Amino acid sequence: MHKLKQVITQLSESDFASIGDSFKKTKADNYSLLFQSYRKGSPGDAEIMKQLVISSNSFYVLKSRLYDKIQEHLSLDVFTTRENLIKQLLQVPDVCFNMPRETAIAFLNKLEKELLKFELHNDLLVVYSALKKMHLYSEKHFHYSQLFNKHTALALSLEKAEEILGNFNRILGHYSFSKSQQDLDTLYFLKNEVDNLYALNQSRQIEIIKYFIELQMIIFCGENKVTELSATEIIQSTRKIFSELPQTSPQKKWEVVLDYLSFEYFLSIVDYKAALSFYEKINDGLPTLLLYNNICITSKFLASKIKFCEETARYEDLQEHPKTIELFYDPDDSHAKVVIATYNAMLYYKQKNFKEAVNCLNNIINNFSFKDFFHEGINVKLTLAYIYLTQKEFDLVELTLKSISRKIKSEQIEKYYHVLHLIKIFESEMNNNAKTMSKNKDLFVLFIANNNKNNEVLPHLIPELKKKILS
Repeated sequence: MHKLKQVITQLSESDFASIGDSFKKTKADNYSLLFQSYRKGSPGDAEIMKQLVISSNSFYVLKSRLYDKIQEHLSLDVFTTRENLIKQLLQVPDVCFNMPRETAIAFLNKLEKELLKFELHNDLLVVYSALKKMHLYSEKHFHYSQLFNKHTALALSLEKAEEILGNFNRILGHYSFSKSQQDLDTLYFLKNEVDNLYALNQSRQIEIIKYFIELQMIIFCGENKVTELSATEIIQSTRKIFSELPQTSPQKKWEVVLDYLSFEYFLSIVDYKAALSFYEKINDGLPTLLLYNNICITSKFLASKIKFCEETARYEDLQEHPKTIELFYDPDDSHAKVVIATYNAMLYYKQKNFKEAVNCLNNIINNFSFKDFFHEGINVKLTLAYIYLTQKEFDLVELTLKSISRKIKSEQIEKYYHVLHLIKIFESEMNNNAKTMSKNKDLFVLFIANNNKNNEVLPHLIPELKKKILS
């Protein structure tokens, strides 16, 4: 604590007066006596201990706490928000070259503590870089060099983990449209990449990314063996991490993604009561939800919303006019654009604006190539065929269905043979034959039984088809 005297003697008059006044207001007499004595340069430590009637150990603790309080004053507004921390960071060059060395180090040490508390690893690099230079001729130079290297590695690891997460979500969008084994293998590869990164740097931020990937593999790919934890355990663990993060942590904003994944999980296990609270929260924030596309494939919420509202009779939520909905999204995100167009088509359909519903779906078919995304092509075309069917546009129904069935049969795509059952039902509906109703029910049961995660089609239409065919 030999630096304490230097720091106190080097304080500006305004800082000295302000700190002294705070001790008087709080009646911190011991701090005040030590503070004033060190400023004056007398009496010595032995005399001060006599006046305070304390032991040498207690005196050391007193000096340590006084040093902390001076640090707090030197960066007083650091306690408030991240924005104020950034202001402090911008002052680092001026502090280093315009203040006495001991005062500058006290300022930097306090700033270091606050940045560590907020887990701002990139910003800590500025502080450790400055502390390295401040201790160039000190034995602490190596210590701060090590800290600088450690946080550089951590910052790079976090950036790499976020990059992997972004690529994972981009490929997951492809997989959602293709259901191809190649895309699924790539998802597993990216998952393993994050696992390896987390093994090297077990930070909470990378752990969140790891959990987000695992949850999406379970919920959207049906890959329950990606981790030893259950989806519920992953959700609980991730929620705990978020509760421990400081409010100013950049990852704190990601909690909305956990709410969304919780909704999708409870919807997938048909726990509508548990899904409801998350649905309401997510639906309220729908305008900006799709901007999280680098963190999670949030655009899938639109299809899930239709399914959930149909299953829980929340029909009023499907009465919003598509042209009045404000949705912010990445214009280069093809997955989001197709899902939004399908969502709008379904809203128009629910509101009996069949012409606009058909236009939305035809625009998708005309403007988006489904060459490598046969799965999503089935979704869009079957939705279009169903709307044509309700309008008794039988020629268009037949034309649309033929393009699907021809490809499934000619290429023997076995995982879509269940779609042929649904096509037979639609064809039967065109004939309006009452005798086939029982057979249609059997075909639909077969369709549902084989319509699982790796080949699931029409999630947004299933509730309505169930009511129409099985009732």
